[in-house]
Amino acid sequence: MFSAKPLRDNKQPLRKKVNVPLLTTCATVGAVSLIGIVALTVGWKQQIPANQSSEVQKAKAQVSQLREVYLEKLSRTDYNINQLASYSSEGTPTLTGWRQLAAALWGQQLKGEIAKMQSDDKSGFYRLHYMPALEIVKFNSLDVLLEAASGNDSFYWGYRKTDGTKVEEKISTGAAAVMVLGKLEAIDYAQNLESQPSVDLNQMLIQIRNAQEPYSLAQAQLLRTRGYSDPVEQLARVREIREQIKQQEQERKLYLQGMKETVRPPKLQNKQNSQD
Repeated sequence: MFSAKPLRDNKQPLRKKVNVPLLTTCATVGAVSLIGIVALTVGWKQQIPANQSSEVQKAKAQVSQLREVYLEKLSRTDYNINQLASYSSEGTPTLTGWRQLAAALWGQQLKGEIAKMQSDDKSGFYRLHYMPALEIVKFNSLDVLLEAASGNDSFYWGYRKTDGTKVEEKISTGAAAVMVLGKLEAIDYAQNLESQPSVDLNQMLIQIRNAQEPYSLAQAQLLRTRGYSDPVEQLARVREIREQIKQQEQERKLYLQGMKETVRPPKLQNKQNSQD
């Protein structure tokens, strides 16, 4: 017997022919598009420089710059617009901070005072070289710092105004330590600086005043972000409050002076009555 076998399809599978011209056209169009995109990108970069920012980026940069200035004012005590870390062409550091320049001026004045005592035969510094003389001044300053470190809080500083008014103020041990450290820095400059820099105190005052307004604005903004409201208003009225405090102190001073004149010791009153 014969078994049925499926008939095989002897037809060959159809092979699709590749359209060479179409493939070439697509490849050409893709290459041209890619070249066009690259050209546009390069042209756009050349048209707009990389350092030219958008308005938003400019605003961000400005805010960042102001923030750096405010933080710098918060972290520095010299109020100088120049950078502290400045060096000459030889690589030696130069004094640019107002605090450093003021200390250098103090050192120069210390040497001037020592020079006067060197020519005074009644002084212990008579004919003493300025280097050991400065060492003596340094040890005397360290004694004052030792007093502050020992808990002595009876420090005062005072001066006489140009109108003749004497001003005296009690200061804390921290304030005394700051002054002693400033004097030690001045002594160091007097010993080591070969040439004294010129210090303009008027320019120093102008720069500090110019720095005060943005500094106060930064402090107000800091308080505002922390949720405070009253201190911000008080910062805006600093000058007014300062004048009020001055006026109150003046009134109190006049009141105490009047009390001293009206209330006198009995002996003085009896003496005046006997003279009359």
